[in-house]
Amino acid sequence: MAFATPFRRRRDGRYTVRLNANVRTVLAAIAGQVLPMVDSDDAATTRLFPPAYIEEGRAGEEEAYRSLVDSALRGHHHQAFDTLVATASAESLSSAELDDWLSAVNSMRLVIGTRLDVSEGMDPPPPGDPHEPEYAVYELLGVVQSSIVDALATELPDEGTVEGTL
Repeated sequence: MAFATPFRRRRDGRYTVRLNANVRTVLAAIAGQVLPMVDSDDAATTRLFPPAYIEEGRAGEEEAYRSLVDSALRGHHHQAFDTLVATASAESLSSAELDDWLSAVNSMRLVIGTRLDVSEGMDPPPPGDPHEPEYAVYELLGVVQSSIVDALATELPDEGTVEGTL
């Protein structure tokens, strides 16, 4: 028996979505919870708005950078979350919608990972730990993210370079 991947590109260029209804509900619910955080100063969103200048004495440059990019980043995050919520029950997604899903899932994973203080090589919380449910969602988001990347990777050339480039 072959395992059906959750996202598969169709001949018409759209992507079929095969996710359990509960997973779709969780994705939309988490997106709805994280979206308002994008416009707040919540420390969990720090990774969604990474600094350009972290060295001492460059606060002015950081402020100038923020004035240039923050609005665009907020708009990007809003679009991604709005798309995911609006299309959570869709049977298929356009390429642009799937890109938004990838962005939203990545952002949700970054926020939850920041809240959990996830680090490389970290062990999952033991059964009964109060962070266990949130960590399970973090892991689920990782699986969904990986599945989307795999589906998008089918569009990459198998070997070498794209025609016309070096």
